Amino acid sequence: MAKARISRSHRVLISSAVLIGALIASPFGAGAAPHVASPTSPRVTASASTPSTSTAGPTLTTPGQVTTRLAELATANEKLGEQLNKAMLDVAHAEKSATKASAALTSAQQTLSSARRALATSLAMQYKSATFGRTVSLFASASGQSYLDRVQTLNRLAAHQGEVAQVAAGAAAAVQASRQRAQLAVARADARKAAVQQQRAALQSRIRKYQSTLATLTASARSAYYGSSNATPAEISLAASSYTIGASQADIIAVRTALAQVGKPYVWAAAGPDAFDCSGLTMVGWQAAGVQLPHLASGQQSMGTGVDRSQLRPGDLVFFGSPAYHVAMYIGSGMIVQAPNSGDVVKISPLAAMSDYTSAARFG
Repeated sequence: MAKARISRSHRVLISSAVLIGALIASPFGAGAAPHVASPTSPRVTASASTPSTSTAGPTLTTPGQVTTRLAELATANEKLGEQLNKAMLDVAHAEKSATKASAALTSAQQTLSSARRALATSLAMQYKSATFGRTVSLFASASGQSYLDRVQTLNRLAAHQGEVAQVAAGAAAAVQASRQRAQLAVARADARKAAVQQQRAALQSRIRKYQSTLATLTASARSAYYGSSNATPAEISLAASSYTIGASQADIIAVRTALAQVGKPYVWAAAGPDAFDCSGLTMVGWQAAGVQLPHLASGQQSMGTGVDRSQLRPGDLVFFGSPAYHVAMYIGSGMIVQAPNSGDVVKISPLAAMSDYTSAARFG
């Protein structure tokens, strides 16, 4: 009876060893990461909401037609600028996730390698033992039961270590899949960024065309276009001397920082120190006051505390479009400081001169 039990125990142990050996020799062996198919670079196309950037357009002859078309193109350019800012944020987020996934994969691979080494060592010790696997060991034992106990103990140890290796392999596979998803997200974000940049290049070509046409118009027509959103010297003086009224300390710091950028050029996707776009200006202003905002008008629009237009105070951000494609900072007395669009500079403008106002938010 004892011999029969020993024979069954040997078969159980040998079967366990064969299964575990298969795990060691599997494609996960030799420190290799579990295989996950590499993602292919996605094809990204412009969405239906993306402004048209065709270089073709109607022939414009009158000052009114040219200035109207330039205003439309400036708005389209700013919307694309916000799309680029969003794409850049997506790329940064995706790259951060990919970096974290790679670090987690390295840790999982190390755990898997350790589990495999421990399992291999245990199996080698069991089969190389001078008293294990030989019929004579039965007679050398104090009793048949003690020999069975030893076999069962080794059997349980091998099974446990095999389970540990399997769990480690599963964890490594999951982390590898996570890394592949993160890398795919990076590829998609990069593709979207490239698509927006291509659209912007086509749009800039159209803007240059109409700016050339504008240059042939009369001085009064050009002044009407470029000066339509400019505050008068009296308005600027009043706003500059009263922006502290009713404002918090944080409001004052934000406004003062934004005003210090007046005269610097608008540059697409810029956030200082020498040039700004609209959300870059407001982001830097509030950053000086200790408030972290994204470089994205629509992102800033979703933050802060909503404020009615009639209750605006210096430091509040005002948004245009829904979702916002433009943002400016209210500085009091009906004035805002803004980075308007290509060809212009950071300047003070009357809020009443701005169209497409949608909301305002308070951060101080």
